Amino acid sequence: LTINPGDVVLIHAGWGGLWKVDNEAYSRSEPGIGVSAAQFLVDQQISLVGSDNWGIEVIPGPDPEVFGLVHQILLTLNGIYHLECIDTSELARDQVYEFAFFFAPLRLKGFTGSPGNPVAIR
Repeated sequence: LTINPGDVVLIHAGWGGLWKVDNEAYSRSEPGIGVSAAQFLVDQQISLVGSDNWGIEVIPGPDPEVFGLVHQILLTLNGIYHLECIDTSELARDQVYEFAFFFAPLRLKGFTGSPGNPVAIR
């Protein structure tokens, strides 16, 4: 599998299965990527990273004094968009690794985020 500049990377942590099943566990912590993985994605020049958890990055992180370091690296410093809490279960179940990806956010003036409808077509 090759990652090319502009690609979208979706991460299936399996965490989404806890949503509305065990909200306490879902909210307390989460698996996710760390700083080295974030830097790898930056180096690949991806355009967007998404995950089935609520923050993409591992929580709690390695330094309890710093929250959201992966967010800072990807979004703030490098402009890489985030999609959080997306359902990646069917792609993971079917072992789909490459697909056309479409996302249509609402056009909201003055907002920093938007609901939308991510679609993967294989």
